[in-house]
Amino acid sequence: MGELNGVDKKQLKEDQDTSTMAVKSGGTLLHRMQQPIEHKDFVEEVRGIMDINNLLDRSAVLLDLQDQPNENPSTSSLESIVDTMLNSMMSTGSETVTREELKSLIFSNIEMDMLANTVQGTIEGDGGGHEVDQNWVCSTTEVPTLMNRVVGISRMSRHTNMGEGANEVKFFILILCPTNIKGTKTALETARTFSTLFSDMSLRHALLECTTDLEFKAQIRKTANEISTRQEKAEIDMSKEEVDNEPRFLQPFRGIRDDLARRLPYYWSDYKDGVVGPKSLQKTISTTFFLYFSIILPAIAFGNLQDDNTGGDINVEKILVGQVCGGLIFSVLAGQPLVVVMTTAPLVLFTKIILLVAQDFGFPFLPFFAMVGLWNSFFLIIYAVFNLSKLMKYSSRSTEETFGNFISIALTVDALKHLAGSFKSNYNNKACELEDIQSQHQHDSLNDTLVNPLISALSHNITKRAAAAPTDLPCQRDVSLLYLILMLGTVWLGVSLFDFVKTPYLSSGKRELLSDYALPVAVIVFSIIGSVVFNKVDLDPFKFEGKFNITLVPFEELTVGAVFFAALLGFSLSILFFMDQNISAAMVNSPENHLKKGNAYHWDLVVVALINAVLSIFGLPFMHAVLPHSPLHVQCLADKETRVTNGYARDVVTYVRETRLTNIFSNILIGITMLFLQYILPYIPKAVLDGLFLYMAVTALYGNQMFERVTLLVTEQAAYPPNHYIKRVPQRKMHTFTACQLVNLLVLCVFGFTPWPYIKMIFPVVLACFLPIRHKVLPLLVERKYLEAIDPTTKD
Repeated sequence: MGELNGVDKKQLKEDQDTSTMAVKSGGTLLHRMQQPIEHKDFVEEVRGIMDINNLLDRSAVLLDLQDQPNENPSTSSLESIVDTMLNSMMSTGSETVTREELKSLIFSNIEMDMLANTVQGTIEGDGGGHEVDQNWVCSTTEVPTLMNRVVGISRMSRHTNMGEGANEVKFFILILCPTNIKGTKTALETARTFSTLFSDMSLRHALLECTTDLEFKAQIRKTANEISTRQEKAEIDMSKEEVDNEPRFLQPFRGIRDDLARRLPYYWSDYKDGVVGPKSLQKTISTTFFLYFSIILPAIAFGNLQDDNTGGDINVEKILVGQVCGGLIFSVLAGQPLVVVMTTAPLVLFTKIILLVAQDFGFPFLPFFAMVGLWNSFFLIIYAVFNLSKLMKYSSRSTEETFGNFISIALTVDALKHLAGSFKSNYNNKACELEDIQSQHQHDSLNDTLVNPLISALSHNITKRAAAAPTDLPCQRDVSLLYLILMLGTVWLGVSLFDFVKTPYLSSGKRELLSDYALPVAVIVFSIIGSVVFNKVDLDPFKFEGKFNITLVPFEELTVGAVFFAALLGFSLSILFFMDQNISAAMVNSPENHLKKGNAYHWDLVVVALINAVLSIFGLPFMHAVLPHSPLHVQCLADKETRVTNGYARDVVTYVRETRLTNIFSNILIGITMLFLQYILPYIPKAVLDGLFLYMAVTALYGNQMFERVTLLVTEQAAYPPNHYIKRVPQRKMHTFTACQLVNLLVLCVFGFTPWPYIKMIFPVVLACFLPIRHKVLPLLVERKYLEAIDPTTKD
């Protein structure tokens, strides 16, 4: 490399001197970031019109503002513009923030010639593409010490240079907002409102003709209403273009035919999608084990309860046989294979109602029970043939989530009842009272004898009476404490592993693997802890003899009156089936799950009816779609990604493997387990089952909008997440709707948990009544446009 000539050496020296001077003069680095934001939708986002109505009247409007040189020659004339606007905006004197503090946040440098945060529009360039619209600029600033939002709008007397990308500004909007404020009122959201308006060229042209600030504001308000009307008309036109091709009630079999035509082309892919594709086999295996544990353990628990209620007519063995047979048939023939079917808690309650009615009227229980099941199947087929499932288009997310939350409450109540029963039997029984009295007597006997003989004699008499009281159960406080530890430990470990995917530990693949196997790992770990580590503690085992005695039901024992009386119970039961089956399917087919293969409400109803008809003939318990298993089944088969919006992270489903294999494999695994279940069951404590109930109740709340809105009732407004309904619905209306939903949930709990069995009979009717209440009563309290934003009806 040759030597530098004299000119090059001189130039190099000058560059070095310039660099040194820059360092000495305290030069700084400048970070710029540009990102697109959407225009404000004045129809969907209610805050847009509210901002115009509330802020515009209080905003400062300066017409034909002069761009004058600043008194300080080291600063720009832009500072003088901001000073003039701040004097007008802060003239009320209610704010304590200083002008210098405001300007330090508005500008990004000490020369005050560069705005820190701005919003501008883009227009189509002359040579193609897009370029920045330099006719207007909106400055947004968040001020920690500000109390209220303040807006200033100036129309410059001539086009003004306000820095790079804003060389010919005619309209300047200055927005100041507190830092600690509701998410829909932030500086950026307020800027979206005014920027959407000023991006309209016709508005800017009209504002040039305004002579007073009142006329200026009126023109902005008029344009906002016009934009809102245009957007609303566009939505109405789009809705009119949708073709209504739904089956009608007087078109028999139309819905079944459409379901089969929709789903049959995907039948073979329902098997292939479980093994072909990235992580498909891993997801299928982990979901199979999830279904296995979440089905077999509740089935065993319900079987024990049925055994106690029916005197052995329905027991664990029958429930497991019915589960395997019905589950396999549904897995192979169903239109929506992601729905999970099994015996549920409402069905156990209804079975007890059938038992009490049979006892009251002297009917033989098992034949009467089977006849109710046959009538139920008959009504379900009628519903499917005449396309009654189309009524589910009136079912909204609120109905589905209210019923889902009721099931979560029922699971929690069952778990807590079992825990309370354990404490009553082993911790607070007569034997424990006797031990407490004897221990206290022995501790105080010597002092009491010396100090007060009367107290000693009374204590001795109390001890004798306690000893004479019946003590059927021994005092085993360690059993109750271990029960509590195992129950809470199971739900804690399960939820912790389920959320492990959100932690930074291990690799992403290992985190996802642990999350997939959260429930099986929690059940196995705490079963080992309860049965091996604490094997000296006498835990109450499940009832299971392993004797499978399945025979045809003797229908000849029923009278004609009993057969027709069973029709009444069958009709009530069919409403429960209809609502539960369709609500579970609707939650599986939720738009958030992005399923591709379509639904099959009518055909699935036929399949469930046929399954229950066969089960009834053999005296096996009923089964239908179950919550929360069905939506959790979808979550287990889903790929998710975390998206961050305004600092809030949320998991979004990106892909779901719509396969039949998980349901088939889990039921086959249950069938295999039945062969040696009597050897395994003693090692699974009942407390672990209650922990499983709580786990399903907790994980069912993930993504539950009703639960999210209930938490908003006690959440600071500044911490509200940027959910779509928060942007689209006024806060008061949102809380009113949430309160109505809580009333619905309370009504369900009253009818579901009432001790009177004949009241429980109308529980399905109460659930069905929520549909007309949603569409006829709630619109009287909350406008329809807000209802559709916060609680859209089922569209699929």
